[in-house]
Amino acid sequence: MMIQRTLLLGLASFMTIHTANAQCSRSARTVTLRPQHGHSVAYPDPVYPITASTCPLAGTRHTVELPPEPAAVVPGSYGHVDELAQRLEILMNEVCLDMYYNYSHNPEFRETYSEAYSLFLTAQYIHAMEHHYDRAAIQRQLGGADALFHHVEDDVAGWTRIPRRQIGTLGLRTKMKLAEETLHHLMEYVGVSATAAVAQPPAPGAIAFAPAP
Repeated sequence: MMIQRTLLLGLASFMTIHTANAQCSRSARTVTLRPQHGHSVAYPDPVYPITASTCPLAGTRHTVELPPEPAAVVPGSYGHVDELAQRLEILMNEVCLDMYYNYSHNPEFRETYSEAYSLFLTAQYIHAMEHHYDRAAIQRQLGGADALFHHVEDDVAGWTRIPRRQIGTLGLRTKMKLAEETLHHLMEYVGVSATAAVAQPPAPGAIAFAPAP
C-alpha cells in the first residue's frame, strides 16, 4: 500500500507541473505598449514588446524589454515650441509685474524694466507666430533674446525688494531662472544658437577714421 501511495503522489505531482507549464505556454503573449503624450503634437509611436506570463510553477523566467531612453532634442524640431513660448510668456509677465510693484526704487529701474518688457513682448510674438507656423519669424525674434535676457539678469543681481504686492508664489530671481531655462529650451528646439546674435568687433585697422579738417 505504501508503494502504491508513493507512486500515485508522484504521478499527481508530475501531472500538476505538466498542466501548469501548458497553461503558461498558452497564456504567454506579447503586449504592445505605446507611450502616451500629454500634448497634441504628433509623434511616431515606438512599439515596446513585452512578454507577459503568469507561470508560478513553470520554472522559467521571461525577460521584459525596457523602452529606450528619450532621444536628445534635435535642433530645428518644433515639438514643444508652442508650450515653451506660452510658458516663457507667462514667466516674463510675472517677472515684469514683480519688477514694477516691488523693485521700482532700484537704480536704472526704468531701463531694465523696458528691456524685461521687450522680452515679454518677444515671448508673446513667438507664441502668436507659432500658431501661424512662421518658423523664420520665431528664429529672428530669438536671435538676440538670450543676450538681452542675461543683460537684464546682470542688472537685477544687486537689486533690493520693497514688498508691495506678491506676484505668483516665487521670488524675482527664481522666476528669472525658470524663464532663462525655458528660453534656452525654446532656442534649442528652434535651432537658434545662444551666440548667434552677438556681433564680433572689427579687426584693428578696419575702422575708418574721419579726416582732419
